[in-house]
Amino acid sequence: MRNEPVAACAPTAENTWVLVCTYRRNDLLAQLLLSLRSVRMPPDATIAQPQLIVVDNAPEPTAQHLVGCHYPGAVYVHEPRPGIATARNASLDALPLDAAAVIFVDDDEQVTPNWFTHLLSAALESSADAVGGPVLPVFDHGEPEWVRTYGYVRRTDFPSGPHQRRLATNNTLVLADWFHPARHGGRGYRFDETFNFIGGSDSELFERMMRAGAHYWWCAEAVVTEHVPADRATQHWLRRRALRGGQVRAAKRQLRSADSRPAAAAFAVAAEGLARASYGAVRRFGRRFRGHSVTYTDDYYLCEGLGMLQAVIGRGGAEYARKN
Repeated sequence: MRNEPVAACAPTAENTWVLVCTYRRNDLLAQLLLSLRSVRMPPDATIAQPQLIVVDNAPEPTAQHLVGCHYPGAVYVHEPRPGIATARNASLDALPLDAAAVIFVDDDEQVTPNWFTHLLSAALESSADAVGGPVLPVFDHGEPEWVRTYGYVRRTDFPSGPHQRRLATNNTLVLADWFHPARHGGRGYRFDETFNFIGGSDSELFERMMRAGAHYWWCAEAVVTEHVPADRATQHWLRRRALRGGQVRAAKRQLRSADSRPAAAAFAVAAEGLARASYGAVRRFGRRFRGHSVTYTDDYYLCEGLGMLQAVIGRGGAEYARKN
């Protein structure tokens, strides 16, 4: 990789890097690498497949051989320090200084053939700071019947064009200037390791970018699919996810209130958590009273509020903490 900084330039196939963090999911990682090797490159590309950095966050470098065999030319980084934010930062630290853009994807996803070209085209046409695309869930045993009325986590219902919502790292291109060191003319952004084990470091970073003036774009054609194992295809898992969302929301609010008194910040988090939980409870009661099915959105407000309250009293979980 080149180490000399160059002037900022438009993203191309040659200067855009795909970043993947993985942790003991070699079977899924192999499928992702195969899909990346199968993408159709832009007509003017001088390389046969996207540039790739893989960060292995396992204690031992268990994915090194797999990456070398399945994606020759990929940059493999072993980052044994635990935590998803730490792993993501390691991928940014490995980025060459002449990179114009990065694309974040997860190790349990597979990209579609025209995905790479669509993201690059959208970035060039929009001049946006970041471009996101849909993530379609693929269930182990087919989509459960209850999803029709309850709902599921989906990122597919936006038309191509300006995007006012925050993005995530499961299918997003970002201009590399946001991550290059300040001494080389970049902004030096990194993922906050406060969120290493509760998740949410990506949403916190994209919210921080928005506050700094970043403009986002949505590309409905740049599709990836996400593997959903059986243990995640349950309403119980979705409610646990919403609880964790409340803990993440509380952590973000406490970070923004770092200069205020701890008691005042905790009170503000508790008040918001109580308001959200109450709103969710009213929504659930109202739907039940009218004979309608409770939806994931109803449960999300309730569980997110409860998660914020748990965080205030120190009972929040750490879903991504390693089990010894």
